[in-house]
Amino acid sequence: MSIHDPGLFGMSKHETAIERIRTFCEGQTVLCAFSGGKDSQCCYHLLEESGVEFHAEYSITRFEPPELMQFIRQHYPEVTFRRAFKRNLIADIEYHGLPNRWARWCCEAKHCKTDGYSMTLIGVRAEESANRKANWRMVGRTQQSGRPYLCPIIDWTTEDVWQYLGNRPHCSLYDEGQKRIGCVCCPLNPGHMKADAERWPKTAAVLRKGADAFIARMRSMGWTNKRGNPCPDWCEADNPEEEFWQRWLENGHTQHITEPEELPCLFEGTGFSNADEGSEI
Repeated sequence: MSIHDPGLFGMSKHETAIERIRTFCEGQTVLCAFSGGKDSQCCYHLLEESGVEFHAEYSITRFEPPELMQFIRQHYPEVTFRRAFKRNLIADIEYHGLPNRWARWCCEAKHCKTDGYSMTLIGVRAEESANRKANWRMVGRTQQSGRPYLCPIIDWTTEDVWQYLGNRPHCSLYDEGQKRIGCVCCPLNPGHMKADAERWPKTAAVLRKGADAFIARMRSMGWTNKRGNPCPDWCEADNPEEEFWQRWLENGHTQHITEPEELPCLFEGTGFSNADEGSEI
């Protein structure tokens, strides 16, 4: 069934998405949380079709694939790039260590959005995961910040998304078989971290430099962290720098952890975080 075919109530999915935007966004100051992925592209163009004024913003993490940044700059020059971080990436890693599944400090910049907007559009779709289907609604407020959001394509399928985009340009990483576009060496996707490091060696080199700086800092502190707790057993290796780095590339963390793995971040690329699980208005 085409997204342009009339549905049960006489409106197509395409028309319904536009009507949702007009209903909840007219008279509001609207922010489009733009990630450069296919779903946020749909939100961007649906907003254009709706006639509602909006601003689109991308929050830089410093872990982005260069192909993604080039795509946004070339095809969406109106999108503003927001820098929410205060230190360079090497300095952040030196202070925090490499990000992992339980300490995703890297997401803080991604999930920061400029204040002053009364409605934020995000490209969350229920089909993407059982958790998104269970936790997200078409319209709601984030629990942590109370920021109102609208998911106009919440009920769209991946096929619907590609059909809507049609001949519009998209990030070249999709043509390489990637289903979703995220950060380079994301610890939420440890199975791809080694391949990412090989694919984007310049980014990996910066991450490794930061990791080595973190090890140097821990060594200077007698292998105890800022809370006074001892470092994990990687500090006992003949080459702690290499042990720390290789464990991270293998597992997305640097400890031998037996806790059950968390589910992937529901909010990847949306401008929100796991602390912002949706609640209905």
